Amino acid sequence: MEVPDSIERELILPVPPERVWTALTRPDQLSAWFGTQATIDLRPGGEVIFSWDGSTGPHGTNRGVIEVVERPNRFAFRWQSSPDTVQMTRVEFTLEPHPEGTRLRLVESGFASLPPELRGGCHESNTRGWQRELGELAQYLAVH
Repeated sequence: MEVPDSIERELILPVPPERVWTALTRPDQLSAWFGTQATIDLRPGGEVIFSWDGSTGPHGTNRGVIEVVERPNRFAFRWQSSPDTVQMTRVEFTLEPHPEGTRLRLVESGFASLPPELRGGCHESNTRGWQRELGELAQYLAVH
């Protein structure tokens, strides 16, 4: 079975792009909806670390390197999509103004470069994970 190389999601958030940008890039806000703790050195080459304590699902830590910081439209990083591999996938958020607020587009790519024994499981797990996490982002922005 062939595994797609990427996961793509798009949603409309009823807040301005700058507000979404802040939720994606400030550690205190990022950790309120993505994992349970986040640290971020917001510059190309900076490190990003996401931790999950298991209280809302998975448990573990994922590390990454920031590639693109184009406030307030584009943010991208490479990260270990699985603690079981050193290969990284690339996560990119693109924000555009929309009549109802902001169009957020997420693309995580690079699954084809993961070891074959991890590829399918990582893609499946991250597909479910992004659905849950983007839902949490929408909820977070609705009340903050």
